[in-house]
Amino acid sequence: MIARETRTVGEFAANYQPETGGTPSAVPSSQDSTSHLSPLAPHRVLLVDDDPKTLQLLRSILEHYPDIAIVGDAQDGHEAVAMASALKPDVIVMDIALPHIDGIEATHRIKHALPRTAVIGLAGHFSTQTYNAMRTAGAAAFMCKNQLLAIHETILFSIAQG
Repeated sequence: MIARETRTVGEFAANYQPETGGTPSAVPSSQDSTSHLSPLAPHRVLLVDDDPKTLQLLRSILEHYPDIAIVGDAQDGHEAVAMASALKPDVIVMDIALPHIDGIEATHRIKHALPRTAVIGLAGHFSTQTYNAMRTAGAAAFMCKNQLLAIHETILFSIAQG
């Protein structure tokens, strides 16, 4: 079990513990006009990280949840923005340290274009500066990579924030 504290600032929460190409798939967007017709539609998630091992870990955790559909993955900030625009996911799990444009700027651009998409910031370690920057960019949650086992509940929390 992971010891964890949740810090909440307004609608932004941070889970804090002291101490090459995208692959889109065809899952209907819950932001489409017909999405309200199926309350059982899975939450569409885009994964963004430049480390293939982290992407694989996220996939292996989330693929066991029937309420989650991974619609694609991106490995840099430009690709994340483009894929978010094309796929319109409900949630984006966004690494902070990305090539080309970082996760903070990518989050800002995505939230400007898709305000209903929730973004969860991921970082190797907690930093107040990064936390505040992601909050300002519009992220709904922030978590450290050593807490990935809690990603499903963090996704559900982020969606509930609206």
